[in-house]
Amino acid sequence: MEEIKYIEKGKSPDCLFLIHGFCSGPEDWSAQIDFYSKFFTVIAPTLRGHDGENINNRPMSIEQLSNDCVKIVKKKKFKKIIISGHSMGTRIAIDMANKVSNVSGIILVDGSRFSNYETYFSELSNFENSLNEYNYKSILTTMFSSMFFSSQHNHHKERIVERAINVPHNYSIALRRNTIWYDSHCIENNLKNLNLPILLLHSTKLDKDKGRAPIKVLEEVPYINFVRSLTNNLTIKIFEETGHYITIEEPETVNNLILEWLKGLKIHLR
Repeated sequence: MEEIKYIEKGKSPDCLFLIHGFCSGPEDWSAQIDFYSKFFTVIAPTLRGHDGENINNRPMSIEQLSNDCVKIVKKKKFKKIIISGHSMGTRIAIDMANKVSNVSGIILVDGSRFSNYETYFSELSNFENSLNEYNYKSILTTMFSSMFFSSQHNHHKERIVERAINVPHNYSIALRRNTIWYDSHCIENNLKNLNLPILLLHSTKLDKDKGRAPIKVLEEVPYINFVRSLTNNLTIKIFEETGHYITIEEPETVNNLILEWLKGLKIHLR
């Protein structure tokens, strides 16, 4: 039995690998799966624990989720691979690209960094204190509700909040703790080690409570500056006044931006 379920669509020898975010799912990439399956074999996994299953009881960590994804693509033996991650999935994309030799580029969609080496213990302490002070279900409800800024997307917000709170809490809490650790101990070196073209599509920033806030015109965004400081082969596209799930809110714009970037890489789109 496969440990990790995934959607697969398309018949190309090249792969577009789409990684969803924390307490989310591959359905967030539906518009990209349909569009890009004309050019690639598109694979979109349901990350470990996010369907309520943790076969073999493996760690809920960025490294393990990355290893799960690596196992899928190595079994398939693709010629070229483009990896795209959304939110927490940006970390998995970066980690995965350090482990797979035939990656041609990565796409980071509205990523973040919770901590660095100096702030690790305070950020972890803040998270633990929030668990003691508030009901975890209410923490997730507040967190995911903050990711939408327009009432026209309320139907998406309700669905996404419901999905998040239904991920087993022991899995998501462990993964959140590990994400704070990964941000402080791993992500900088792993990003620095990559010699790959990167497309960064960004639409929000983290507020003081680690919720999402919209980007204003000409505003400095710490995550963008962080990525920019570690790579020279970076294309940045900013979505102003748009929510966190831009693959859902602005699917045509996202698809077209990725398509233009791929053409610039001279990847043959079959």
